Amino acid sequence: MSGLVIVGGSYAGLNIASSARQNGYSDSITMLTDEACLPYNRPPLSKGFLLGGVERETLPLRGEAFYRDNRIDVVFGVRATQIDRAGYVDTSRGRFDFAQLAIATGTRAKLLPLSGAELDGVVTLRSLADADLIRERLPGCGAVVVVGGGFIGLELAASMAKSGLDVTVIEGLDRVLARVMGATMSRYIEAEFARQGVKLLCRSGVECIEGSAGRVNAVYTTDGLRHAADLVVLAVGAVPNIELADHLGLASSNGVLVDGYGRTADPRIFSAGDCAFGFNHFAGRPVRLESVQNATDQGKAAGAAIAGREIVNDTVPWFWSDQFDMKLQMVGLAQGAEREVVRGSIESGKFSIFYIRGERIVAIDSVNSVSDHVLGRKLLARDHSVSDAEVADLSFNLRSLLS
Repeated sequence: MSGLVIVGGSYAGLNIASSARQNGYSDSITMLTDEACLPYNRPPLSKGFLLGGVERETLPLRGEAFYRDNRIDVVFGVRATQIDRAGYVDTSRGRFDFAQLAIATGTRAKLLPLSGAELDGVVTLRSLADADLIRERLPGCGAVVVVGGGFIGLELAASMAKSGLDVTVIEGLDRVLARVMGATMSRYIEAEFARQGVKLLCRSGVECIEGSAGRVNAVYTTDGLRHAADLVVLAVGAVPNIELADHLGLASSNGVLVDGYGRTADPRIFSAGDCAFGFNHFAGRPVRLESVQNATDQGKAAGAAIAGREIVNDTVPWFWSDQFDMKLQMVGLAQGAEREVVRGSIESGKFSIFYIRGERIVAIDSVNSVSDHVLGRKLLARDHSVSDAEVADLSFNLRSLLS
């Protein structure tokens, strides 16, 4: 039988391969990717790469020498179509046998059943090819409508506004980032976008997309208003690519089901990254997280397990997002928090929101406050007890809680 086959040229896929080798896996490793390039850094796609400040050649996470030296064979432009428990995966370019298989297929952009969604100029952003398409269109654009006020939508909106475009963001909920941040932080971000000239329409839906001669020219919102658009970006979330695992009964609607080591119910099949739904030590329950950090750490654990070692993935979840001059950094999971406490000055643009349950900090959202974020990654991993007054008091040394 062949060795390890990894489906997906992603952060998780790369870290599965790298970790397997580091932990003594000696059989062959084959990575199948439907893209035409090596696994690459994705966060710049909505920011620096879009604006031309990040060059294409800097995007790969590892150079060709890494794959050669670690005997990782990358097969480009291949799409996996079906997995068979007999030990092979069918693809658009034939059959690949495996002894172990890792599913690192990530997510795809969620689409909306809208009239006009098929028009030229209606795009999504998930891949380098998507970013190339958007970047090609920007020089001819005057107005852009971004549908969705999540991280990708806001990063794109900020990048396009910085390049001088007229930008409108349409968000169905009552505030941006409502699913991942508290109201205080959402309102601050909204105010900053308004100050930068971005039009934010919350509690608003899209009725249809209008076009002429097959090309988009406007978006109609559910309140009947028309918003001119040379480009429409749908950024309404992501759908985990679970079809391969679902066919085998190894997935739920929220992801490929794995344990804390990336193992599915089939001992030969593993999964990690944005597509995986598994136990998280910090949350104390199964979750599916879409982040570089989680894909990296989950991939390392899965690769070790493939090599026969169990490495506990107990890292506190953390995330980041750059929008205009705001460096947003998040650590922990705010769901279930009982209250928010501000540390620092919101007016100065350098502060943090601490989310607290009982006397424990469960998450911290920071704006241009790197020290709070770095401390939080250490603090949230430990038992601690703190009062709201201590959190708000800048004279109180939060580092004392580490002891």
